[in-house]
Amino acid sequence: MTLSTTAPVAWLDPASIALIRANFAMIAGDADGFAADFYARLFTLAPQVRPMFGNDLAEQRAKLVRMLSMLIAGLDRPEQLAGPLANLGQRHAGYQVQSHHYAVVGAALLDTLAARLGAAFDDAAHTAWATLYGGVAATMQRCFAAAA
Repeated sequence: MTLSTTAPVAWLDPASIALIRANFAMIAGDADGFAADFYARLFTLAPQVRPMFGNDLAEQRAKLVRMLSMLIAGLDRPEQLAGPLANLGQRHAGYQVQSHHYAVVGAALLDTLAARLGAAFDDAAHTAWATLYGGVAATMQRCFAAAA
């Protein structure tokens, strides 16, 4: 995947963008529940990261939902996502995040999407979301490394 300084990824095609938006619309009605399921899955996959989060995950869930909403809104304007993702990557450098955590977060995201969306999370949806997360993670990691 080719990265540029202006866009988070060698970007998604219009069909992938439409599919991601349709999937997100299916979970948006219970976004907090989705976020709760995501963190439950993350902590199952990587219990060692649980101490990085406070006891009350309500604000963390809200942050995840806001970030996902920003990503979905900006899918057709990836150059506008680069700055916020760079800032997020820089902030994560101070949270004891390690580079291998990005893969676990990606797995938790895809697992949660699969559980929530059922049959709607087909191979095309999986590929689209994996591509999106791969670009997001690469941008964040690049800025995370620069800040560390």
